[in-house]
Parts: sequence; structure tokens; C-alpha cells
Amino acid sequence: MQKRGIFSLVLLLTVFSLFATQDLIDLGTAYELVIAETPLSDAETNTASSVSVITQEQIMAYNAQTTAELVGKAIGTSFNSVGGLGSLQTVVIRGATSSKNLIYLDGVLLSSAHDGTVDLSIIPIDIIERIEIIKSGPGNLGRTNAIGGMVNIITKKGQKRETPFSLSFENGSFLPLTHDTDEQNWQSLVDSQNINVTYMNEGLVATMGGLVAQNAFTYQDGNDTRKLRENAEVYEWHGAVNFDTSVSENIQFTTQNLATYKNLGVPGGLSFGLTPEDYQKDLFVSTTNTMEIANVSELLETIATRLHYGYGKTFYHDDDYQDSTHNKHTASVQLEGTWGLGQSYALTTDFLYNLDHVDSTDVGKNNRHTISTSAHGSLYVGNGNISIHPSVNIAYLSDLETFSPNASLGAILSLTKNTELNTSISYAENVPTFSQLYWPFMGNPNLKTEKGLNGEIGISTTNGTITYEGTLFGRNIYNDIAYDASWTPQNIAHSVYLGIEQSMELEITENFNIQMSYLFNKSHDLSGGNTFADNVEVSNVRKHTVKAALFFSRDLFVGSISTEYLGSTNALDPAFLVNLSTSIQVTDALKAYVAVDNLLNTAYELTSGYPMPGIKIRIGGTVRF
Repeated sequence: MQKRGIFSLVLLLTVFSLFATQDLIDLGTAYELVIAETPLSDAETNTASSVSVITQEQIMAYNAQTTAELVGKAIGTSFNSVGGLGSLQTVVIRGATSSKNLIYLDGVLLSSAHDGTVDLSIIPIDIIERIEIIKSGPGNLGRTNAIGGMVNIITKKGQKRETPFSLSFENGSFLPLTHDTDEQNWQSLVDSQNINVTYMNEGLVATMGGLVAQNAFTYQDGNDTRKLRENAEVYEWHGAVNFDTSVSENIQFTTQNLATYKNLGVPGGLSFGLTPEDYQKDLFVSTTNTMEIANVSELLETIATRLHYGYGKTFYHDDDYQDSTHNKHTASVQLEGTWGLGQSYALTTDFLYNLDHVDSTDVGKNNRHTISTSAHGSLYVGNGNISIHPSVNIAYLSDLETFSPNASLGAILSLTKNTELNTSISYAENVPTFSQLYWPFMGNPNLKTEKGLNGEIGISTTNGTITYEGTLFGRNIYNDIAYDASWTPQNIAHSVYLGIEQSMELEITENFNIQMSYLFNKSHDLSGGNTFADNVEVSNVRKHTVKAALFFSRDLFVGSISTEYLGSTNALDPAFLVNLSTSIQVTDALKAYVAVDNLLNTAYELTSGYPMPGIKIRIGGTVRF
């Protein structure tokens, strides 16, 4: 049995899938699409952290449009968005928003000291092998913790193929509904086009593609008038190259590179006013180069050196105020060692230097040098039935002249072959960003470091047909940075989250699989003298989230139906969403699919004031040659 993470108390996931032959998608005899809650014990050192894994098979089956949509499939995880394709999308983990979460690409931190957030839309789905969502503790990264959680996006590696080239294509259509001008926008039938070309062979994978979308969907404004979303178009291009090779018997070299460019309109929000003339240009470049040496000595099993450089540029044209440009540079050097201490012990240590340099028209020029070191260990006793996993990290930040510690302790108890208990507790800190400190008229140079304490306990069990997982979790955040009435960040917030996650998977037959999941997340805003008795909830945190999925396969057809209920917040209405995807293997070289997003045409928002698209029909496919 895989060691599984633990959060839960009532899940309702219902998924449909028509998974064809193994030539189409190799999902094993059960053809199951499982968003596994697992600490990746088979792949990485176990930490007793709760980790959801979204696999390549799931990515292919859901036919999702964006990386954020995939991340949102996991229980306990959602995302904020300000509109259609190409718009800003940030992850939310158990109610913790983007600045409290860490985003990694192939194990390298993408979060910048500029604003602490990462727009997931800069990472195209085509390059992703799998996604690991760490909801407590250090997970398999083993180096640090986050007040919220961490997302590690792992890109594809080259594999030998008889048909190394693949061409994927898609057209997306909105319904040409009549709007306030009594007209129909027939161009909505060809609203978005996506194309991607990939070459994959042994050790090498290269991808190039692009996206064009008008995002001209209809929505209901505050007066229940149907309008057409305007100035929301996006033009996106991306390219990626990953290469790995064995330099010698014990030396492995890997290089991972990504570039993304976006030119998009900024339509504005319904609450603060539309911006029909604003636009934004984003450029993101990342390169990571790793040299790993194995069998260094009897004591040191492996040592790896990782060099990373990332560059991001955002230009924003504000038609009412001045334009702004933000240049963000990050560079890091990491040395990581895995030590051989026998079968009952495991130890990984690392040393990391990171530079953040920001040159911004708003916050000026700022540097942050971060030096950190960490150690993560595992101790196995009782024939491996009990394992203990301590982790510690300490970092020094030059601009704040402060030390920032993080630590966690986890334990796993195997009650039987198929039943486990997990528990963990972790402490994490989150220092203020340059934007929070220095933004003109809305910065606060006196901000203190946010501090968070997370704890959880859970159980997982299976009898082969039914798998159940449940986790009780809690989070306590002090010095929480929140914005006051003048939009100035202050350490005014103290918040507590108490919740439970439950998930159940039922494998009915080899071709039929049902999953259900439920998240209850009760938040308490204890700032400003509030107490638990006052029952003041944290803004924009959903108390109830239900997800469901049903999968089925038949001959050459593969399909999935996924449902999701998003509970209300103080600013957002509840929403019930249904997505459909059906694929057919037309020939050995051609796969075609039809996907329907928001099948019920639900009107909803993920960020207050920013309507999300209604029903959208996407037709696409992949040709291999």
C-alpha cells in the first residue's frame, strides 16, 4: 500500500471516465484516475506530509485548459482567477492565499520577493509530467515549510519513442448568446485556438506552442444584464527544452528551460470599474542546470549541485494613471547531499544561496540575499512499522537583517498492511515582500514576519476495492499581513483554521471508478480583538468544498465527468460546476477529444468582481508522427 497523506472528513467526488485501450492511456487494469493523497514514499524520502499527486494520466484524461485547473482538482486546493484564459491564476491551499504558498518548478522556487505570488498561467500544461501539492510540512522537497502549502510542478523528461513528434491542437467556443446590444457575437464560436508541437526522444524533450483567445464570453452584471466581456484577449507563446544525459557511470547532468510570453488585455472588475484600454505584457524565463554525482563515498550516497536563473518582466499600461514596469531577477546555487546511514536512518542536507533583485517603477531597486541550510531525516523502528521524520531549515535574509527558522516533525504508524495513521506538526515563517514594504503610498516598511503553525492527524485504509482517507487539520497564523481601509498592509490579522478532509474511492470494475471528497474548513478571524465566540470568519475562505469524479472506459472511447461544489464566502456566492471530457483513439497516430467546461453554464466568480466564463465547448486532438 502506498503511504498516503491524511486530511479528510467527508468527500463527495464523482468522476466519469471512458478510458480506452492501453495504447491510448495506460492506466493499468483499473483505468483509474486517482488524485492520490500520498507523501510520495515510493519516490522520495517520506516526511509524513500530506501530498496530492496529479499524474500524467490524469492530465491527459481531464483535458483541462490551464495548470491552475489541474491544481484545483485536488482536495483542499483551489485557485483564484480574474477571468478567462491567460488571466492571473494563483493557488489557494486550505484557505491560505497565494502569498502564503510556495510554487516550485522542478524543485526550484519560483516565488519572487517582489510580490510573493506566482501566476500559474505562465506554465503551459503541455510541458507538465505531474504536479505535487504539499499541504503541510516540507513534503518530498524536504527543505522548508510554508504557512499555507507548496506546489511542485515537475516537467517532462525525454523518452525514446517510435514517433517522436506530436502536434496538439484545440478550438474553444462559447455560446453566441444575445447580450445588451441585442446582438450575437458569432466570433465566440472560434474564441480560442491552442497549438503545440513537441519533439521527444531519449534524454530530450522540446516543446513550442501558443494560444490565441478573445475570452469574449457573456456574463451578468450587477443589474442582471447580460453583457459581453471585452478587452480580455490574450496572445501567448511558450517554448521549453529539457535535456538529461549520463556524463559517466556516476554523473548525471540535467538542464530544464522554459520561456513564456503573454500579451493580454486587462478588462478590469465589476466592483472597481472596467478598464477597456488597459493591457499587460508578461515575460518569464527560467533555466535550471543540475549535476548529480552518485556513490560519492560509503557515507555520502549522492551529491547534487543545482544552478538556477529566472527572469520575469511585467509591463502594465494604465490608461488612467502612469504605466509601470517590473523587472524581477532570481538566481540561486544549491548543494544537496543524501547520506547513507543504514536501512533504519535517512538524512538529506542542503545549502542554498538565493538572490532576488527587483527593478520596479513602483518599488524601486531592491536586493534580497538569502542564505539557508536545512536537514531532513527519517528514523524507522519496529521493522519499519513506525517512522519519525524531523526537518529543520534556517535562513538569513540580508535586507531585513533577520533569521527565519522553519521546522516540522512527522510520524507514521502502520497499524496493519493496509491501514496507517499519520500525524505532523510544522512551524513556518513568511517575510514581507518588496511590494508590501515599499509600494508608493500603500507600502509599510515596518511590517513584521508572518508566523504560522500547522498540525494534522489522519488515517488511510483500503481493502482493495474501497479506499478511505480522512484528515483533521489546524492552522494558526500570527502577524498575518492584511490590508486596512486605506489599502496599506498591516500586521493586524490573527487567524485560525480548523477543518477536516475526507476522500473515498470505489473501484467498481476494471473500467468503472468513482471518487468522492469533501473539505470542511472553518476559519476564525481573531484580529481587532475578535474572539472565537464572535464567530468572525476570514474573508474569502470557503467553508465547504465538495468534489466528485466518475470514470469509465469502453473500447476506443475514454471520458470523464467531474463535478465541484464551491461553498459561499462573505464576498462570493456558492457555485456548482460540471465539466465533461470524452476522447476517442481514431487511429494509432490520432486521438481526438471533446470537452465541455461549465456544462450547466453556471454564473460564478473565483475573485470578487471578476466573472468567470460560462459554458465552453472545446474540440481538439493530438497527432503523433
